[in-house]
Amino acid sequence: MSDDDPKPLPAAKPGASAATQVATVAGAVVVLLVLGVVFALQGGRDDPEPPGPGETGAVSTPPAVPSSAPTANSSLAADPLTVPASLCPSLTVQHPFTVLTFNIHSGIRKHGGLASGTLTDEIKSWKPDLVLLQEVDTNRGRSGNVVQAQQIGTALGLSWIAGSGPTGNALLSRFPVKEHDIIALPRAGGKFDRHAVHAVVDIEGTEVSVYATHFDHMSEGARVAQARYLAQVMARDPRPKIMGGDLNSRPGSTAVNTLRSAGLGDVWAVGSGSGFTAPAARPRVRIDFLLHDGFFQPLQSVVLASSVSDHRAVWARLQINEKLGCIKVGG
Repeated sequence: MSDDDPKPLPAAKPGASAATQVATVAGAVVVLLVLGVVFALQGGRDDPEPPGPGETGAVSTPPAVPSSAPTANSSLAADPLTVPASLCPSLTVQHPFTVLTFNIHSGIRKHGGLASGTLTDEIKSWKPDLVLLQEVDTNRGRSGNVVQAQQIGTALGLSWIAGSGPTGNALLSRFPVKEHDIIALPRAGGKFDRHAVHAVVDIEGTEVSVYATHFDHMSEGARVAQARYLAQVMARDPRPKIMGGDLNSRPGSTAVNTLRSAGLGDVWAVGSGSGFTAPAARPRVRIDFLLHDGFFQPLQSVVLASSVSDHRAVWARLQINEKLGCIKVGG
């Protein structure tokens, strides 16, 4: 019999009355129920740790899910076990999920040639739960007159939301989408109109706001104005938030610092190396970002190489930490 197997019920002592026997069995059942509750709360959950130092270059596949063995000082080892009026474990339920941001260059290779199928296969191999896309075409001849957000989302089995304009942003989700809208960003002297796709998704019972965007590529003033406006929008949003995209801005720039000052962390805090994302063949700048508020803990982050786009993708595993409350078990 292993340590985790429930111990047999103690035999009744000779001469014990029927009432005594019933009380003994009832007490043992209560203890077993408490053990079951504790085991259910603590057993079987992964406790991922951030990755150690690794290779600095891009990889083609995301890392495996980290795991850890149960600790030796589990409450299951407590002996003897008393039955409290309520059980208040200092435990946290962990809800890990994966997010990808990727400028797909409309599925067109740098030197020409539509390769939307190859690009979709790349994204599928990375197994993301949330996908933030930029440079996504809608009914353009160069990409086959299709709604690329729908084409990719359907192939991946994900819900999809397309942004405005013939080329813009898109958001794909494995989680239920509760609501969504398009947020127009100030042009502010930039070359094109810009927007953000916003969706509220249900992650394990928690409503999370996700923002996918693409800042201006020509004007720093436009990028700053767009960052400030989006920061104001998110400040009015009471939900936990994830935001990402091609910001055309480097770490430490005014646009990125504006978003960081609004309380957003960078998943690359757990990444390794430079995190450069562009140009894809020989990246020398980091302009693609995944940001999150304090409700989330980043566990892993990598840059993924693409054979199609002129950008590399940023992939991250995040975690929602939800503390358990007290459970009444006796008294």
